[in-house]
Amino acid sequence: MKIQSKFFGEIEIEDNKIITLVDGMLGFEKLTKYILIPHGQDNMFKWLQSTQDPTVCFLVVEPVSFMFNYSLEISDDVVDRIKIRTPEDVIIYSIVVIPEDPAKISANLCGPIVINAVNRMGSQVISSNPEHQVKHYIIEELKKNTARLVTNFAAMVNSGKNIAEKVEKSDSGDSAITSNGVGSAATVAEKK
Repeated sequence: MKIQSKFFGEIEIEDNKIITLVDGMLGFEKLTKYILIPHGQDNMFKWLQSTQDPTVCFLVVEPVSFMFNYSLEISDDVVDRIKIRTPEDVIIYSIVVIPEDPAKISANLCGPIVINAVNRMGSQVISSNPEHQVKHYIIEELKKNTARLVTNFAAMVNSGKNIAEKVEKSDSGDSAITSNGVGSAATVAEKK
């Protein structure tokens, strides 16, 4: 099937890739059919393009791609309407806004789009979590997570150093045996 898109012109899509948003989206209730288009290779952003109106296209992102602790409570009504069987079936997207100052790029965590990846049915929901803002700044969140990642990485490196020190202390003969019986090739090579 061919459709017209806002940014990509005419594109070929497979019918089984169409997502049906059961109630459309706020302000676009009559548009219920969409397709996800990647924003580029290895990019966390996608385009949610209406298959019914080429001028309607939203930049979206999975909140878990920039937040460690994102979770959403989904009502039983939504679970029933889009036929969710397991939590693993769910993909959540938030609409992204890029203002004049790109450093203020934000995701709407208050009105996420919940998609059942198995049957491609979805619904825009309203989050009751007070931490979910209409404008959740992505770059600020990434900066917070970067500090956390650096701390975790430093702890891992220090742990690795401690293990390496134990390996060196337990060296005997031509092999370096750790407490779990695994040899260190680097230590053996250094001795030869």
